[in-house]
Amino acid sequence: MSKNFKIQKPKYINDLESINDYNEDILFSDRIKDRIVDGIEILQKDDMGISIDSCVFKNTKFINCNLKNIDLTDTRFENCDLSNIDFSNSAIQRVEFVNCKLVGAKFDDSHFKDVVFKECVGRYSNFSFGELKNVEFSLCNFQEAVFQQVYIKNVYFIKTDLSNSYFNKTSLYNVDLSTCTIDGIDSEINDIAGVKVTPVQALELSKLLRITII
Repeated sequence: MSKNFKIQKPKYINDLESINDYNEDILFSDRIKDRIVDGIEILQKDDMGISIDSCVFKNTKFINCNLKNIDLTDTRFENCDLSNIDFSNSAIQRVEFVNCKLVGAKFDDSHFKDVVFKECVGRYSNFSFGELKNVEFSLCNFQEAVFQQVYIKNVYFIKTDLSNSYFNKTSLYNVDLSTCTIDGIDSEINDIAGVKVTPVQALELSKLLRITII
């Protein structure tokens, strides 16, 4: 199974600056650019419409952060805890989330382009009413995630747990779920037309037809 599209990687300089003053550079800043942030806690940052550009966050924990309408570009999150973060109504482009906790993260009404989720836990996360273009979910746990009325183009799921996830008015036509766990997935019949699955997974999807196989 090979992708017929190429995801662009984040673009940032090699010599990123470290944070000098937490309050000035992070907490009260509306633009974070060309920075490396490592091993800190970002607590209760409530800042709509901020910009994060060309940054690397490592081992960073975001606590009670509301970052709606964020412009997030060319950034990598590695070993970070972004549980319950609010990234709704945002533009997220050329971003990587690697080994991150995204439990309960809010991505609704957001636009993703060239984004990778790798080895992430995103249970209960919400992507509703958004747009996903050139997005890869690899080796992730997105159980009970919500994809309601999402526009999907070139989205690739690799060995990702989508158990009890909710796809409503989100077309999975030509989306390959054959390496994923889809037990209890909830979707409308029209949405799963053309999805690529294994014979065993097809039996699981047959439950959506409310038929009994004997």
